[in-house]
Amino acid sequence: MFATADNVLAVDMLRSVHERFEAMQDRSERWVTGNINSFTTTDPALAKILSIAAQSFDLSGMTGVEQWCHYGTKPGWHVDKDEQLFRSTGFLSYPICSIVFYAKADNLVGGRFLTEDFAVTPKTNSLLVFAPGIEHGVED
Repeated sequence: MFATADNVLAVDMLRSVHERFEAMQDRSERWVTGNINSFTTTDPALAKILSIAAQSFDLSGMTGVEQWCHYGTKPGWHVDKDEQLFRSTGFLSYPICSIVFYAKADNLVGGRFLTEDFAVTPKTNSLLVFAPGIEHGVED
């Protein structure tokens, strides 16, 4: 299952996302504990993104989010999983769903999100939500 949305965040929220992640290097990861309601006051942009995902997936059992930030990097083919658990035990635990949010997608040549039978061209302020266990990557 795949769901997409455009014009996800208001201009001020999108600006706050840019500011937060600009300081990060090429590729970074962080875990944030919480549920949809807890992010409403602490991270309204994330709460908005999660509320859109919750239209397609039941997020009531979520305990937090793992966030990745990519700037010009090309993740290889992979399946989203609990990275910390996998590194420590080798056990694969998949998220409720995966969300790709394009905070900034300017001057792209290629770079489409790909699965075996699905492709999405990145667009600023859009998102893609998809089911767990789906292998995906990014074209050159």
